[in-house]
Amino acid sequence: MANPGGPGAGGIRPPVGDGSQVSRQGAAQPSPHGIADGSLVEGLVTAKNGDMYQVRIGSQTMSALSSIPLFTGQRFRAVWDASASPPMLRLQAADMALISRFTGRDQQVALALVSRGMPVNDETMWNLRRCWMRSEGDPARLGALAELWARGADMTDSNVALMMWYMELTPEHAMQIWKRLRERLRERRFASQRDMLSALKEEGDEEALRFLQAHALAGRPARGGLDPSMLLAPAWWPVDGDEDTPVMARVSLSCERKDGRQAWWMAFEMEGNSLGCVKGDIMTNGRALSANIRLADEKSAGRVRDALPALREDLSKILVPMQYIGVGVSKGEDRRDGASFQALDMEL
Repeated sequence: MANPGGPGAGGIRPPVGDGSQVSRQGAAQPSPHGIADGSLVEGLVTAKNGDMYQVRIGSQTMSALSSIPLFTGQRFRAVWDASASPPMLRLQAADMALISRFTGRDQQVALALVSRGMPVNDETMWNLRRCWMRSEGDPARLGALAELWARGADMTDSNVALMMWYMELTPEHAMQIWKRLRERLRERRFASQRDMLSALKEEGDEEALRFLQAHALAGRPARGGLDPSMLLAPAWWPVDGDEDTPVMARVSLSCERKDGRQAWWMAFEMEGNSLGCVKGDIMTNGRALSANIRLADEKSAGRVRDALPALREDLSKILVPMQYIGVGVSKGEDRRDGASFQALDMEL
């Protein structure tokens, strides 16, 4: 985790996907920030000065231009063009073609939808625009409203405020809050989640209380038909390991039905201390588990395959049997392809 321009504390690397080029041909070249030219990145606009934006990508803050207007507080997913100076954030060609059909505020609504892999149709446009107008068209609220709508959560002022705050958290900040929560759990057993929330109120730890409330919103399953890994506010979860170099994972959930049966899908992404980027998805129908693990290169994938016997032995201790584990290499944007779903015998 010490590579220049790589992930900071908390283990989230700047590029999304495997860092491969998505907009140009040829070998990806690193920029001065350590982000490969043509990589798909996620980030937050922290300031705007004329045509120049200050953006936070992973643990880095840098200046960049953008091919479309952005606003302070906006989360984005874009192609990193390091051939320009300063670097340019560009929409992918297909997304740009879709966004260009709209103007004014409708274009901002469409961008909020398409950047999260959500359908841009009359229903979603109308619902999101209506709720946004109720918030007086505040640009900073649009992304939070889209995240709440994608999860079927109430788009109340309090939920919007929670989601806006949560989306601005850095991995380091989330990790600090989780450490405090874990210390409380070591010191005291709580009969229920409500008891823990009451204790936090009594202790005056408003930040931890807000975190748990926002975390519950981010952890809600996405609406049917949406790929939750495309949403820009995944739930932050700590990964057990070395206390000196803890790892944070981005986790997203969905609940789907196949052949009349319900199945849960969880996608995760984290930066391992020795394996680099580890991505995957786990599916269960409540009777069995199926998992796919994807790594950045074949060498890392081979190391995980060698460790599969020990991993299967560890997983045999859980109540739900592990039916299938696949190990491979990430390719392109690496969106869900249904491999786990197909591997899970829904008749069990």
